[in-house]
Amino acid sequence: MRTYTAVYTGGVPSWDSLAKAEIDLPHWVTPPEGIAASARLGYDKEKLKLRLEAREKKILSRLSGLTDMVCNDSCLEFFFSPYEGRYFNFEFNPQGTLYLGYGIDRYHSYRLYIPKYRELFSVSPFPLEGGWGMDFSVPLSFINIYAPAFTLEKGRSFRANFYKCGDETEVPHYLTWNRVESPVPDFHRPEYFGNIFLE
Repeated sequence: MRTYTAVYTGGVPSWDSLAKAEIDLPHWVTPPEGIAASARLGYDKEKLKLRLEAREKKILSRLSGLTDMVCNDSCLEFFFSPYEGRYFNFEFNPQGTLYLGYGIDRYHSYRLYIPKYRELFSVSPFPLEGGWGMDFSVPLSFINIYAPAFTLEKGRSFRANFYKCGDETEVPHYLTWNRVESPVPDFHRPEYFGNIFLE
């Protein structure tokens, strides 16, 4: 199991100073040449702060609705459990469209449709040479609606995974940070999440 140590960051993080979690484990199909992804994570007392990046030559970005399945586009994802038994899934396409869910698994999760999500989560997509990226944050006040005892403080840990996929891209692909043991494509497997430590 892979682990990641997130450091305390005040204000806007200096992203290059944060450790990179490589989203580099291929699953189910051979990914096309040139696909790569990574994540960086920091925090303060009020929010988790994330940067996701993808190197991808042929980007697909069509979907913009609140309920659109952005995993069918080029997609970067962050799944995390504030406590065992429940997890959030944040899924983004290159234009910053968010698909957000919360629950116990793929079948019993319920979806969270938030009209002002771009403001709430500070969603900020950006282009990269040969790819694209996404900055966003997850406010503790939002997490506490579903997990009241969860805090962001040094010494705490939680479970998470990062993903890169594209179900309907020219060549479908599925990359993970922590390995997922599933016979078919399925990122909704919290038993395979890695550990995030807050330093």
